[in-house]
Amino acid sequence: MERIKALDGIRAVAIAMVVGYHADKEVVPAGLWGVVLFFVLSGYLITRLLCIERDRHGEVELKHFYLKRATRLYPALYVVCLILLGVGLIGWSNATPTLGLYGNYARIAGVDLGLLTHTWFLSVIAHFYLIWPLVIAAVRPRHRIRVIGLLAVVAIVWRVVAIGVLSPGWVYNATDTNAAALLAGCFLAVIPQREWRFAGWSIPLLLGLIFVPYFGEESPAFTWGHFIALALSVAAIQYALTRPSWLETRVMVWLGKVSYGLYLWHYVFLRSGLFSIWVALPLSVAAAAASWYLLEAPLQRWRKRFEREVLDSDTTEADAGMVSS
Repeated sequence: MERIKALDGIRAVAIAMVVGYHADKEVVPAGLWGVVLFFVLSGYLITRLLCIERDRHGEVELKHFYLKRATRLYPALYVVCLILLGVGLIGWSNATPTLGLYGNYARIAGVDLGLLTHTWFLSVIAHFYLIWPLVIAAVRPRHRIRVIGLLAVVAIVWRVVAIGVLSPGWVYNATDTNAAALLAGCFLAVIPQREWRFAGWSIPLLLGLIFVPYFGEESPAFTWGHFIALALSVAAIQYALTRPSWLETRVMVWLGKVSYGLYLWHYVFLRSGLFSIWVALPLSVAAAAASWYLLEAPLQRWRKRFEREVLDSDTTEADAGMVSS
């Protein structure tokens, strides 16, 4: 699947929400719902990739999928952890849950992740990457809409139930409760695309939501803000797919490309106590750019070369087998 520039623009919107929240909760009290937009987008993209592969080749190549996700997720995360450990800003008690990809459940258990607190999100994503390819591989293409739609409904209902029976920490951090947003994106990926008339309002409404204290973490309505952010996120992605316009501008696309590094680094600079906000933000962007150009992009190029070499090798072996038979 070719890279869709407008979805990089959506990433830029999501990271702006999250960074705004961490920069000043008083000004952007509900910006944390940017993570919902990230979840929905992740569900959409991964499902599209997996379905395309299954339809073209009749199966999902799990080894290639896990290699691709591992080289995208882990190296930049490891670099952040190693640097913070090296300069003494965190200890192994902070880093181990993050590197072990159970940081979200560690937070629920009361573990202080320090400057890696924000990496709970990556644990949820990693769990999704581990499980979802197996689901797509098992479900027949003609049953996708029904199966994924049912799973999405179950996940949403479960989150509603969890709000009433589990702690707010579990509802916000756990993989099972965040499956609602991920599966909403998955469902969007398998239904026929069409233009939604109201979708153009989704991004302004989503950005407006982040300034409403009523849906911030200090409000009784906090847990319910997730569902508003979820609905607007689905509409925002559909809008990006059908009427991208400004989302494809160079600045938006570039911010989307470096958004992973920006997500990893912004919290470190903003919460370390070493810098003012006006210094921390430019440093975060600089670190994200360095992460992209020096680590993430080169690793992606290496992975693509590796996959081509493996594919060529498999093709040669198959041809040799046909000749010998």
